[in-house]
This record gives sequence, C-alpha cells and structure tokens, in this order.
Amino acid sequence: TLVDVDALNDVLALVESLTLVDVDALNDVLALVESLTLVDVDALNDVLALVESLTLVDVDALNDVLALV
Repeated sequence: TLVDVDALNDVLALVESLTLVDVDALNDVLALVESLTLVDVDALNDVLALVESLTLVDVDALNDVLALV
C-alpha cells in the first residue's frame, strides 16, 4: 500500500497519545489521508467502513488497522 510515511507517523503519534479516539477526530485524520496522492483507495474504504460502524475506536484495534495500512 502506498502511504505518505510522515503523515502516517503523525497518525501513529496521535494514537499513542490517546486511550480512546473520538470518531470525529479520526474522520479529520482520514480526510487528511484522503487528500494525499499516495493512498490505496480500497484500504481507506475499509478504514472508513470500520469507523462508521463504531462510536469510539479502541486504540489497539486502530493500531491493527494502521499496521495494515
């Protein structure tokens, strides 16, 4: 998957600083990812589907998703 490494590191730093991630904040991060040119659309859609199905995202689960990205 093609992902901008600096942006992904910013996301990982945000995740590490929180216990629970608010969906609105995560959507802001995903909007940033969507604006990058190097993004695998199918993988991003999988993340968006996961976010829409949850109210709060557990950091461990999010780290699993980010590891896939």
